[in-house]
Amino acid sequence: MIISMTGFGKASRNLKKMKFSVELRSVNSKFLEVSCRMPMAFSDKESEIKELIAQKVSRGKISAQLIIERSSESEVSLQVKPEAVKDYYKLLTGIKKTTGIKEEIGLDHILKFSEIFKGDTSEELSEFWPEVKKTFITAVADLVVMKAKEGKTLEKDILARLTSIEKKLSAVEKFSAKNVGETKSRMLEKVNNLLKDANIQADNNRLEYELIMISDRLDITEEITRANSHLDYFRNNVKQKELSGRRLNFLVQEINREINTIASKSNSSNISQHVVEMKEELEKIKEQLQNIE
Repeated sequence: MIISMTGFGKASRNLKKMKFSVELRSVNSKFLEVSCRMPMAFSDKESEIKELIAQKVSRGKISAQLIIERSSESEVSLQVKPEAVKDYYKLLTGIKKTTGIKEEIGLDHILKFSEIFKGDTSEELSEFWPEVKKTFITAVADLVVMKAKEGKTLEKDILARLTSIEKKLSAVEKFSAKNVGETKSRMLEKVNNLLKDANIQADNNRLEYELIMISDRLDITEEITRANSHLDYFRNNVKQKELSGRRLNFLVQEINREINTIASKSNSSNISQHVVEMKEELEKIKEQLQNIE
């Protein structure tokens, strides 16, 4: 079962004239990376949130955001910290003097520093943590569902490409049988003409041995058998509940190795064309594997 690394999950909960919304976004990454954006009241819960996500997600770069919206009826106690205002004004004055900037320091500059405000909201918000935690759990579940849905799309695409490669391998096998026979006939005709022109009696045993060696060098039966075996194993692994992305990448390398050997043994334009098409499909599968968790 393929699970995509990309996905989006969200959940919200209304509590005492406030709406708590959680949004989770996941993109590709070699490891599990979780970054959190939320009010200071819940900053000490960051490790707990990361643990919640790690229980359900093994790989990917995840951005977690908690948004709090207050209703118009909700009252917020907010005060200005005079000392902080003085400190930031002094800081801005020093920067202005150092840089030689002529612009006057205004209220809009100072208001950009959130540290100049204080309120009694931290204690008020922290009491909602049990419910906020449930909201995170719901959002994670929503993320997992979407990742699984995306995974099904990836799985369908990969399996279709595997089928395409299998069909091309079957065609290559037919071309190869014909190619070996034609090559033997051409070589035999060429040798006989050379011997006839030179008036030399052919050593039939030696000639037969050389033709067998040529046929052996052109034979790709083993490569096709191994490639088909790798494709079957790949398909079975895709359908397993516990999926190993590393194993699938290894199988892609092995299939590619067999296809390269087929290309090196072939002198047929038809086989060469199918080899190029198979390698294109493999490259697309390889790209899709980068999206798997």
